[in-house]
Amino acid sequence: MRIQNIMRVVGQVLITLALFILVPFFFGILDEGIGYYSFLVASALSGVLGGVLYYYGTDTDSYSLRDGFLVVSSSWLFAAIFSALPFYFSGVFTSFVDALFEAVSGITTTGATMIDDVSSLPRTFILWRGLTNWIGGMGMIVLVLAFLRNLGADAAHFFEAEASVPRPGIVLPRIRSIAGNLLRTYMVFTIVCSSLLWLAGVDYFKAINLTFATVATGGLAPMTGGTFAYADAPIVCIILLVFMVLAGGNFAVYQSVWQKGIQEIWRDFEYRMYLMTLCIGSVLVLVALSWEAGGLDISHIQNSLFTLVSMQTGTGFAIVDYNQWPSLAQMVLFMGTFFGGCSGSTTGGIKIIRIIILAKSSILHLRKAIHPDMVQMVRLNGHVLPTKWLHMTQQFFFFYLLIFGISSVLISTTGLPIGDVLGLVTGTLGNVGLAFGSLGPTETLTILSPLAKVVCIINMLLGRLELFTLLVLLHPGFWRGYFAKTGKGYGRFDGRSKNASRLV
Repeated sequence: MRIQNIMRVVGQVLITLALFILVPFFFGILDEGIGYYSFLVASALSGVLGGVLYYYGTDTDSYSLRDGFLVVSSSWLFAAIFSALPFYFSGVFTSFVDALFEAVSGITTTGATMIDDVSSLPRTFILWRGLTNWIGGMGMIVLVLAFLRNLGADAAHFFEAEASVPRPGIVLPRIRSIAGNLLRTYMVFTIVCSSLLWLAGVDYFKAINLTFATVATGGLAPMTGGTFAYADAPIVCIILLVFMVLAGGNFAVYQSVWQKGIQEIWRDFEYRMYLMTLCIGSVLVLVALSWEAGGLDISHIQNSLFTLVSMQTGTGFAIVDYNQWPSLAQMVLFMGTFFGGCSGSTTGGIKIIRIIILAKSSILHLRKAIHPDMVQMVRLNGHVLPTKWLHMTQQFFFFYLLIFGISSVLISTTGLPIGDVLGLVTGTLGNVGLAFGSLGPTETLTILSPLAKVVCIINMLLGRLELFTLLVLLHPGFWRGYFAKTGKGYGRFDGRSKNASRLV
C-alpha cells in the first residue's frame, strides 16, 4: 500500500522532532538544575510513534506529488501536536487548545502568543518557544531532506508540496542538494546574528532566542514586552533589521551570491521587487509619521523602517505601538502583511513572486484584449512561465480570499470588532503574528474565544503550508485508491490514465 511508504518518511520526521524536544530537557538540567520531564515524555511519545511508523513502513525510491502532500501535511500536524505536549504536560497551559495555539504559532513562524508574562516562564520553556520558531523556519521536511540519503530523486515532491510556489530555474531532482544548501545558509545566519547581538550587549540567552525568532521570521521574543525593550538600542535594532530583510529574501539566491557575487541579488527580479516594496512602504510610513508630527525626527526613520520590515516579512517584532500612528501608516503596514517576502524564504503572506506573476499575466491579458492575435509569454528571470503556474497563482489568490472571508465571518461571531477581526485573520493567515486594535503589539491573544483560537490555528497551518498542501486533502479524489494494494486507483489520480479527469 502507498500509505506504508508515507509511514516510513513521517516516522523519520517524528524521530527528528523527538531529538529536538530533548534539547530543552538537557538545557534545563544544565542551566537550572531541573529536568522538566514534560519534555522527556513528549520526546518519548514522538520517538515511539516515529519508530513504529518507520518500522512498519516500507522503503521506496518512487514518490509522487500526492505522497508529498500527505507527508508534509502529516508531518506538520504531528509536529504541532507533539510540540504542544511539553506546554500542556508541565501546566504552563491548562487548556490543550492554548498549548496547541502556542506550538502552532511557533512552528508556523507566526509569533502570536497566549502567554501574558513570558519573562516569568522557566528559561527551558522560553528556549522551546524559540526552538519551535527555528525548526519551523526552514521546515521539518527540509531539515530531514538535508540529512537523509535514502529518499531518492522523487524526494523533490516533498519540497514542492511544502512550498507550493513557483520557483523558476530550480531543478527538482537536485532538491536534496538544494535543501542542504538552504540549511547551511540558515545555520550561517543563525550563528552570525546571535554573535552580533551578543557583541552588541544582548544577554547570550536572549541573543540566541532573538536569533531563532529573527532568521525564522517567527517573532516569539524571549521576554515580556518583546522587542520594545530595544527601542532605545539602535545597534540591536539595526542587527535585527538586517537579518529580517535577509530572512525575507530567497535563500537560493544567497547560494548564488556566494558562488557568483553580490550582483546576483539585483539580477533576481523577485528580490529587486521585494527590496523596492520595503523601501516604498517604509517611505510612505515615514511620510505619514512626519506629516502628523509636523517635521522629520530621527526616531521616525528607525520606527518606520523597522516596523514595516517586521510586518512585511512576518517577523512580528515591534519597538513602538503602531496603533497610535495615523491611518495611512497603519494601512501601509496592513498591506505589507499581504505582500510578504520572497519565495524560498521563511516568510508568510502571499509572496512577492505571486504578486509579480499575477501583475504580469494581468497586463498581458490587457494587451491581448487590444491585440487579440498577439503572441507573448510571461517571463521571469529569463524563464518562460508555464501556463500551469499562472493558473496556480490565480487559484491561490482565490483560495486565499475565500479562507480570509470565511475566517473573518467565523471569528466575527465571537463579538470581536471588525477591525480587530481583519487584523487577526491577516496576522494568522499571513503568519505575521501582529494585529491591530485591541490585539495590537502591546497585547496577547488570551482574550480570544475557543472558536477564534481554533480558526487561528487552522489559518496558521494553512498559511505556512501555502493553502494547497492541506486543502488538497479535502478533495475526495485524493483518497480514492490510495489504500489499494495495487497501483490502479493511485495512478488515476496522478494523471497516468486517460480517465484521470473524472476524479476532479
